[in-house]
Amino acid sequence: MTNQETDANTGRGGSLIDILWEHDQVVITASLELVNGRFLQPTGFPDIGPCIYRDKDGRRWCLVESEQSMANRLEAVCMKEPGVWTDELEKLELPVIAVLDPDENHDNLLTTNLCEPHRCASSYVLDGKIDDQNTKTMKQVFEQELGLTQDGDSWPLDRRAKLERLVFALDPGALLHGFQFVQWKFVGLRQTRLVHGRLEAELADEPEVHYGMVKWDAIEPEATREERANKGQSIAAKSRIVPKKIVAWFEIDLLGLKALALDDTEKKFLLGLALWKVGAFLGNKPAFDPRSRQTLPSLRLRADCYLRCNSISWEGDSQTRQVSAEELMQALPEDRPDFASLLRELSELSKALRVEKDACGGTNSGPGGRCAQLYKGPLVEVRYKPKKKKE
Repeated sequence: MTNQETDANTGRGGSLIDILWEHDQVVITASLELVNGRFLQPTGFPDIGPCIYRDKDGRRWCLVESEQSMANRLEAVCMKEPGVWTDELEKLELPVIAVLDPDENHDNLLTTNLCEPHRCASSYVLDGKIDDQNTKTMKQVFEQELGLTQDGDSWPLDRRAKLERLVFALDPGALLHGFQFVQWKFVGLRQTRLVHGRLEAELADEPEVHYGMVKWDAIEPEATREERANKGQSIAAKSRIVPKKIVAWFEIDLLGLKALALDDTEKKFLLGLALWKVGAFLGNKPAFDPRSRQTLPSLRLRADCYLRCNSISWEGDSQTRQVSAEELMQALPEDRPDFASLLRELSELSKALRVEKDACGGTNSGPGGRCAQLYKGPLVEVRYKPKKKKE
């Protein structure tokens, strides 16, 4: 299928975006397999282990990647170091919120909204100062724009549209993956996920694999309790599973997307961005991990869990079609929103906004041209001083 294919059921031509737009819900299903080996390492948690269940037909499944993990992976595939959009997405001039640690000589980059699990709802973003006088926080900007009063316990009934447009201007991905502002008492300051992803493996008849490992130390074999050291001998156990098949599902809630207080161009842009993320992940594109600071293939999930994608299909209200990862990535609309203009409309945020032309000699270039080095698109800078760690 190409991006301008004729719809086999309707006889009408159109882009993938236009075809999917006619549906209320779309589910993208991908068949995957291990690149090497016969078993994989699932996600596991202390005292719980991997999530294994039986479906209604009695088949045993293992949850390899949860919705939360898949959301983070769909964000990671959009990033290059140091946590900003990839070159392909940077051309779209998408916004980035950079949290900087103010120092005497220069500002150190702490994080960006793309690296934070709560995205623009991160407390490091909201507690960050947006002006050079360090008098106003991002949290105060939200309170002013949304009309929050009584310490966030009261929110006007008619301001939901303002919230959606504010988040879209600052962090469009947050509308896709969901957010919740816990910094205020009012519970309605949240958005459910519009893109639900998970990766599961159907288990073989005898799926459990257990083996051990031993680290040998001839110098100080008893020095196992020394803090922040890897001395001494240790024995560890490892558990793996044997998959019969591996499947990734991505559900896109188009009804929820269409209900956002955005114009159709902006909504279709979000749909295209969602499809690009899914295509990039399944296409094994480079993904930036904020924890390790590494950029690795997106389908290299962890040790003993390197996957490849065999086939992809999407299912709408009454259609099922094959598609490729490249076609999903090509679905980004050429008609994109002007995020720099959207941010400039927010008068308070304009103090913290940096764009490429500013960094090339304008009044908002900042010390040492650091903005141009970090990101050439719309960049909102906030400054946060981390609390000193207790000794």
